[in-house]
Amino acid sequence: MKPLLSLVAWLALALYGQAFAATLDLRDDWGRRIALPGPPARIVSLAPHATELLFAVGAGPRIVAVDPYSDFPPAARTLPHVTGYPQLDLERLLALMPNLVVVWGPGVTRARVDRMAALGLAVFVSEPRTLDDVAAALDAFAPLSGTPRTGHAAAREFRRRLAAIRADHAGLRPLRVFVQFSSTPLLTLSDRDLIGDALRSCGAVNVFGDLPIAAPQVDPEAVITARPQLVLAADGPASAQRWRELGLLEPRGTARFAAFEATVIERPGPRAIDALAHLCTVIDAARPPG
Repeated sequence: MKPLLSLVAWLALALYGQAFAATLDLRDDWGRRIALPGPPARIVSLAPHATELLFAVGAGPRIVAVDPYSDFPPAARTLPHVTGYPQLDLERLLALMPNLVVVWGPGVTRARVDRMAALGLAVFVSEPRTLDDVAAALDAFAPLSGTPRTGHAAAREFRRRLAAIRADHAGLRPLRVFVQFSSTPLLTLSDRDLIGDALRSCGAVNVFGDLPIAAPQVDPEAVITARPQLVLAADGPASAQRWRELGLLEPRGTARFAAFEATVIERPGPRAIDALAHLCTVIDAARPPG
């Protein structure tokens, strides 16, 4: 280990690794226990969704650095950056002396988390997979702000809106949807992504939802065979003509086409509920009458 890294690690342990009675007892999405002496004064977020969650619960002023992809809210863009993926800038991270580091579960290994913990860092692994998990994450992050009521209120409002959307679409005949994540190559999203839960909440079904990986490549013939009623294109409207020529879209076919912004609905943060409401509007417009 470099001398500077050793010194910074020693200082981190000296300042934040002392044994004291914890007043915050957290449990992350890997089931790990994180004990803190109180609301952390210095938080580093290495995941865009976590950055949004932290701001939503009122912990924004406690964030001292974020990953380069944390672009919302606007205040996040003014914060220093720490590279988290694929290679963690551990020396820079330690130099920031964080009380808490929030990481994205699929983007980190247990070995890396264990190494960070061994250096005296408190690490919270965040991995919301469903819309209900987003509300749970708001509750989990609520104590980090020092004013937990803010986060718990945000979680309640998220759940209220989610329940209302699901109630409005309960009992509808599911609309068959093909999610086009990319046209070149032709990629879709399976139900391993948050989009599957979003589609179900809107009374729709993902025609490739059962595929075993999150963003599988498919061929046009498979899409046509799947008989989608709606093509949701995350990469914009340019591919509509191609599907029209292949006979999938109206007037030769029966499917409709709509472009949508995938970033927000894919990011399991507080804005996902707004994106869900918009997605449902798009789906409802494509739904056959009756």
